[in-house]
Amino acid sequence: MKQALFILSLFIGIHVVVARPMQHRPISKTDSVYICQSKSAYAYHQYQCRGLKRCTHVIEKLPLKEAIRLGYKPCKICYR
Repeated sequence: MKQALFILSLFIGIHVVVARPMQHRPISKTDSVYICQSKSAYAYHQYQCRGLKRCTHVIEKLPLKEAIRLGYKPCKICYR
């Protein structure tokens, strides 16, 4: 009986870990973000974002506070 409960608890624990969606680490106001310097760009990104890879203009790294001050919003792809 103990062994069956142990196996069941392992299965439930693994299921909970697997079912949980991937979460990005929270960003702080001192973190750097990336923006695409085009007229239509509206979001700031993490470095590895596929939305940023679409940029055909200059990509600039700047502090998060500055990106927010300039009116950029979090990317819907990399900051879900």
